[in-house]
Amino acid sequence: MIESAAVAWERLKNLAGFKGERDAILTTTLSTSRLDDWRQYAPTFLKSEFNTFVKTRGVSREQRHGLEQDLDYVLDVIKYDVTPKTQGLAVFVDGQAGLYERVELPFRLLNRLVIEPAPYIRPVVHALSLVEPFVVARVSRDESSLYLVDEWGVPQAEDELTGPWLRSSDRETGELSIKQYYAAARQDTLVELHYKEVGGALAKMLESSGARRVVLCAQHDIATAFKRVLPSAIAAKIAAEMAFDAAETPAQMLERARQAALAARQQEIDALAVRIKEGLGVGGRGVAGFDGVLSALGRHQVQTLLVDRNYRPPGWRCRQCTWTGLAELERCPVCGGELVAVGDAVGELVRLALLQNGQVEVGENVPLLEELGGVGAVLRYS
Repeated sequence: MIESAAVAWERLKNLAGFKGERDAILTTTLSTSRLDDWRQYAPTFLKSEFNTFVKTRGVSREQRHGLEQDLDYVLDVIKYDVTPKTQGLAVFVDGQAGLYERVELPFRLLNRLVIEPAPYIRPVVHALSLVEPFVVARVSRDESSLYLVDEWGVPQAEDELTGPWLRSSDRETGELSIKQYYAAARQDTLVELHYKEVGGALAKMLESSGARRVVLCAQHDIATAFKRVLPSAIAAKIAAEMAFDAAETPAQMLERARQAALAARQQEIDALAVRIKEGLGVGGRGVAGFDGVLSALGRHQVQTLLVDRNYRPPGWRCRQCTWTGLAELERCPVCGGELVAVGDAVGELVRLALLQNGQVEVGENVPLLEELGGVGAVLRYS
């Protein structure tokens, strides 16, 4: 099912806290793009990965039977239920506990099959952080438009907002009506009212959509005047500005806006890494490295988690508590519980952050983040 990013985030939070009785939740992620012949190779890939897991982990006959049923459910989903424009599919299954969840995305995912004590939500978290919806505000003195560009990259909603007609004469007769004369005499006041109307509509669109970024398309003097009438909370969401070009089509403008939004997001990620580094040390609100972030999560301190998209070290997780480590130990150092191998220990940090209502950001090609150890966080308190 295709759903909004806000709904998908809420479902991920619920999945982050899910715990079955048998500690074996099957997660599969697949690229279902038209660029891949996925309907042919996906079943073979999943069965091969499943057999490898069964052989290497030495599962019991009863557990294997239950997992085979879970795999059959996934195979049915990819055979019958994938929406044609979907590019990435994630399926989470624990039939014994009644878990049957799937998320369809406009973003290609790496092909994986994971069977671990918790749902492996990291790939979907990554995808959603990269395809956030945003709003484009095209503003002029008398005619403006707002576009909500959804996570599929499609303008989902458009508001046309017409202000005072500021031309000095009728386009057909050349005559100047009293109403038009009155408007021309009060241009500045009426234009400001138009900007406020656009600002109010923009605030409503941001609230209803959950979008965090606005790309403002306007001439420089108009952009300055428009931002002046906006509430500070709305003005702070203008992530990028670009000049209005009367010769380009709306589709061309939206393509420019997408590139501007991506560039703005990259700048925000770079700035977040700088903020984490500057906050390191006693009394600071930054923490870096796997162990430091894990400790902060244990204290529920993490406000924003930043992870390198390519940093996926294997590790160990306790079956009973939330401890996760990179080195193999005999028992959990926190509660003494049994440890189980996990293919991506950072995925556990992502899961815990989401479970604690923390914000998760994903960086790529951020040298400072690599210097910080591939993972860092801004804390709620020092």
